[in-house]
Amino acid sequence: MSLVVLGLLAFVIEFAFMVGVFMLASSVVGGGVAGSLLGVLAVVVVAALWGLFLAPKARRRLPKLPRALVAGGAVAAVGAGLLAQGHQRFGLVLLGAGLVLVVAQITLDDAGPVAPPQGRGLRGETGETGGTQETRRSRRDHRADGDQRSHGDRRSHGDQRSRRDQRSRRR
Repeated sequence: MSLVVLGLLAFVIEFAFMVGVFMLASSVVGGGVAGSLLGVLAVVVVAALWGLFLAPKARRRLPKLPRALVAGGAVAAVGAGLLAQGHQRFGLVLLGAGLVLVVAQITLDDAGPVAPPQGRGLRGETGETGGTQETRRSRRDHRADGDQRSHGDRRSHGDQRSRRDQRSRRR
């Protein structure tokens, strides 16, 4: 199974988990408007906790094994709660999905992040922009200066700024 498919499966499981959290929380108070409000509140709280401790870019991300067990356990616990509330199919799906999520979290963490392709900048430096930001910035500086220099003039941006500052002081 490719890592992309596994990552997509983990995302779908996490989405189903949030739906399950809503269903479980709203059924606690018997549904209706109060149930919907409680369900939305529960999803917001769980999503915030997920983003804080379990998400790939979380600031306080748990270590691999505890994170996988917490994620899978949370999904399975919501599945068990839904089974107890009478949502048999969805509860069973989430119980099984909890196990799949544990495996996915461990496997995806072992694979590590994929590095973005590196382009070459204008002067040979590497970066993701491929020099386009620098090109835009230098053209904008030329226009702001009212400067009609040729492309062969290789003064640095610092020299251009100091010349601009001197002109503004004279005015």
